[in-house]
Amino acid sequence: MQTIFIVGAGTMGSGIAQVAAQSGFSVRLYDISTQQLERARATISANLDRLVKKEKLTAADKDATLARIATATQLDGVASADLVIEAASENEALKLELFAKLDALAKPEAILASNTSSISITKIAAATKNPARVIGMHFFNPVPVSDLVEIVRAPATSESTTAAVRTWVQGLGKSAVVVNDSPGFATSRLGVCLGLEAIR
Repeated sequence: MQTIFIVGAGTMGSGIAQVAAQSGFSVRLYDISTQQLERARATISANLDRLVKKEKLTAADKDATLARIATATQLDGVASADLVIEAASENEALKLELFAKLDALAKPEAILASNTSSISITKIAAATKNPARVIGMHFFNPVPVSDLVEIVRAPATSESTTAAVRTWVQGLGKSAVVVNDSPGFATSRLGVCLGLEAIR
């Protein structure tokens, strides 16, 4: 998977774009708002500047990372993507509509992932004609410094999709944990358990 299309240029989308581009992937960052895309590029640039200042990144690496990120206000670039990551607002109706569109636009072998932290991947996959290629890829905020990524597998998600996403996430230098689709996934349920224990 070399070409990554990210839907949504908010905090999560821009963070995912940064780490993917830093890892050498070609990224297309989509949002309906040109202003949001400009803010996302400015945020990514500022993040990279901090890394250069801390000598964790060279100026040349920063320039190369930014050069690998293109922006778009249309979804047509999905057709050339190997991996599509949806990082739009946590709105179920919006996500279902988006995945129906992405499924129609993406090439058959492309993987469709959602960064949702709470919405059922099974329900999202049902909005597509090929649920085997749909998976959850839950990054944590802030994406550039958070190590863990939850890979959320729905009943229809294929083993090849799961394996490919796990390998890709590990290639970003992240720790991948595969969980089955269920309310709140693994980390949210763990947080609730810890909270209840603290109350006790």
